[in-house]
Amino acid sequence: MKRWFYIVTFFCICITYMGCQSKPFRMLIEPQEWENLATAKGAKCSVPEMIDGNLKTVGYANSRWLTVTLPVKKTVHRIVIRGTNITDAVVYKQLEGDGRWQGIMEVRNNRGPDIEIKMSIVTQALRIYVSGTTDDKRKAPQFSFREGGGLSRKELGRPFAKELEVYGFKSKEKK
Repeated sequence: MKRWFYIVTFFCICITYMGCQSKPFRMLIEPQEWENLATAKGAKCSVPEMIDGNLKTVGYANSRWLTVTLPVKKTVHRIVIRGTNITDAVVYKQLEGDGRWQGIMEVRNNRGPDIEIKMSIVTQALRIYVSGTTDDKRKAPQFSFREGGGLSRKELGRPFAKELEVYGFKSKEKK
């Protein structure tokens, strides 16, 4: 019985020592700093005013698509859209290859001035399709023979945001 106690103790010490050296364990015990990847040098946006780092400027989109391209592929943990009129949207991440996108999150019925999306994805570019804003105007329904009834219509408002932030962990410098 004593021999098993010593063997188990030895394995626990080995696992503890190796576990303290592992990267996931170090990430848990070492503090991580957030970095807004959208304001990094080389980042681009379809509406540059949205990633300028200034909450006093407002960027108005000319279309329903907002695109943010990062300088390099990074792990994104959080997306924040501040001071916006967006109520409904779908967020896409860029896949390997040209023109391939995957839907990763849907925002519905946002009534606040900010949208915060938490997830962990690895990508170099994000697209947001805005399907509704607080400035949308409802039009009278029109009858359609093809659809067999009335179709509700709306005049789409112009999406805007003060800031579009894409957060990941700050890269640590090797000493």
